[in-house]
Amino acid sequence: MTTIGSIKRRKTGHAVATCLSDLPIGTSLEHAASFLAQPSRAIFAVALTNPPNESRYTSIAGTDWDNLDFGEIEEELAASLSDDDLSGILQHIDAVDNVKRLKLTNCKIITGVGLEPLRGSTIIEQIDLSLYGVRCGPVIRPEPPLM
Repeated sequence: MTTIGSIKRRKTGHAVATCLSDLPIGTSLEHAASFLAQPSRAIFAVALTNPPNESRYTSIAGTDWDNLDFGEIEEELAASLSDDDLSGILQHIDAVDNVKRLKLTNCKIITGVGLEPLRGSTIIEQIDLSLYGVRCGPVIRPEPPLM
């Protein structure tokens, strides 16, 4: 009688990360995040953070937050951001003390409640609520007839 061997995993004694948030803070996550657009870095850091107000991944988000422009990320991602998402991002990067210019390009479902973390800011200079980027505009279908 022939028995079929089974493949077994060896225990190595090393802790195994089961999800990204279990990985140690250090160069690998920070290095990967360095390739992302600035708003994406903040979104990535917030996604790793549990509980939401934990500041463990601040180094992933970075520190240069004079300008936060959601026009730098994919339109579909920006369009799906809710007020809760925006609030979490602004809290994570301490926007009240860091952000001078905020551009909510393509953030189409934001109602304004997510801007609460900016209350009391003494450095905010501009909040751009435009739905479309520079030299872009909504497409009107069907186009109205020209007279």
